[in-house]
Amino acid sequence: MKKVLAFLDENLEEYIMAFLLGVISIVMMSQVIARYVFHHGFTWAEEVCRYCFVYSGLLSAGYCARKGISLRVDAIFNFFPKPVQIIIDLLSKLLIIFLYGFFFVKSFGLIATTNNFSTAMQLPMKYVYAAIPLGMGLGVIRCVQDLIKFCAANFGKKKEEAK
Repeated sequence: MKKVLAFLDENLEEYIMAFLLGVISIVMMSQVIARYVFHHGFTWAEEVCRYCFVYSGLLSAGYCARKGISLRVDAIFNFFPKPVQIIIDLLSKLLIIFLYGFFFVKSFGLIATTNNFSTAMQLPMKYVYAAIPLGMGLGVIRCVQDLIKFCAANFGKKKEEAK
């Protein structure tokens, strides 16, 4: 069981995003073949690809947090001394956790009030909007993991013993 959990902890977002990219590729290739060979395309292909892309984009929040990939202006960040950089990093990690958590909580209200269906597939949009709490929830979990690692590396006992 520990191996399964460790595998999921390390690879969950990557495998889901790779699967979604595969679905997009297969559906789009099938659409092109159907349109140009059989002169009749699928009405649902564009929606499937769009929704897979939405899920992939929102799941990337957790992936980026786990890999430590975030946007920042390094020229300005590197201008500050190391202690200030640590504080800026800590504050940015806390801000991201807050924002992901805010979007996670607020997304349930959106899902609860949505009664629409997609145009081509007649898929309830609740399933599409479920990508928001899924992606933001994973983002919060991964950001908290990153924050714990960051605090252990910068404020742990080894730092105190070195002084």
